[in-house]
Amino acid sequence: MSTSWLIVVPVLVLALLDTVAALRARGYGRKATINWYDDFTVLVPIYGDTLYLENVEYLKQYGNRIVLCTTGGESGEFYRALNAIAYQHGFRVFRSPSKVTTGVGQRATSGTTRDRVIRDALQIVTSEYVVMLDADSTTVRDFGELVGELHHERYDVASVRLVIRDESSWLVKLQRHEYALAMQLRFLAPWLVSGACHAGRTSAMRDVMARHSLFFQGNDIELGVIAKTIGYRVGHVPFEVLTSAPNTLRSWWRQRLAWTGGEFRLFVTNIRFVIWHPFFWLYGTVVAIGTFPLRWAAVIHPGLSLAAAAAVYYGLAIWLHWRSRDRWMLLMPLYTLFSSLVLTPIGGWSYLRMVLKHRNAGVIRPQLRLARHALS
Repeated sequence: MSTSWLIVVPVLVLALLDTVAALRARGYGRKATINWYDDFTVLVPIYGDTLYLENVEYLKQYGNRIVLCTTGGESGEFYRALNAIAYQHGFRVFRSPSKVTTGVGQRATSGTTRDRVIRDALQIVTSEYVVMLDADSTTVRDFGELVGELHHERYDVASVRLVIRDESSWLVKLQRHEYALAMQLRFLAPWLVSGACHAGRTSAMRDVMARHSLFFQGNDIELGVIAKTIGYRVGHVPFEVLTSAPNTLRSWWRQRLAWTGGEFRLFVTNIRFVIWHPFFWLYGTVVAIGTFPLRWAAVIHPGLSLAAAAAVYYGLAIWLHWRSRDRWMLLMPLYTLFSSLVLTPIGGWSYLRMVLKHRNAGVIRPQLRLARHALS
């Protein structure tokens, strides 16, 4: 019997998810947020090099609402440059007691630096709400509208919608479609928080981060999982945040290699969360990770069902994203298939490397608080 059904089933499940999520999104509507709330602070993690602070011109409109959050282990040159930027635009600077950093001029794709800095910075926030924003992200609408929606809906934690800003290369154009599909899922599972930007009630965010494993890859979804598990109200606000995406194969590979390690950490190491989110964990653990050898067999010995699955996928993709259609959409099944066949199998290796390097297995323990997360 042909093994091609092993690709057909995941493809059809993804297509079904995309369809349900898209219909849910359309039901929500795209009305402009009419709520406004101004009691908020924006935390922007920055370390290694101030050149990574790419959104200064955008941030300056918020003045002292902006807190540039860095580590206690940067160079004197870095601190002078950061303080100069803050002084020029009225920002505040928070220097974490933590000495952990990735080194001068380096970006972090693993480790605990980013979450240690944010966790520590939350201790000094006095506003009712807090927004976490990456140093390369911006928005079209004002954060007061995002926070106003949180306040109106009484959300403790909220995910937002990421949109890729630049479309200069074919690789970025492919990722634009990938992001669009991923963001739709937030209407079904709002706890799928995005690291580039998320927001919440300060007291809730402080509590959640005190329980966080500080493992970088998957840290955003872990935040949402913890918040949901311990009873906070988690929602999705379709507030668009413009962010960057890798525009070279090398940077894309580096990012996705790290991401696949984070997926292994979430779905395998923390498989017990299948109790709370059975569909997502079973799909990630069993279908995506567990059956990859059989998917290779299905590709080597294809059947007619593969063509049928591809036709269904293309049809739904074109229907769901007709307004943003382009020729790159036709490559999405191949793009997804490559990730499934090549990246997924090495997720365990990528995860193990991060565990050994940072001595942190990324085990999510929502009920464990304070003691292991004492400021350090």
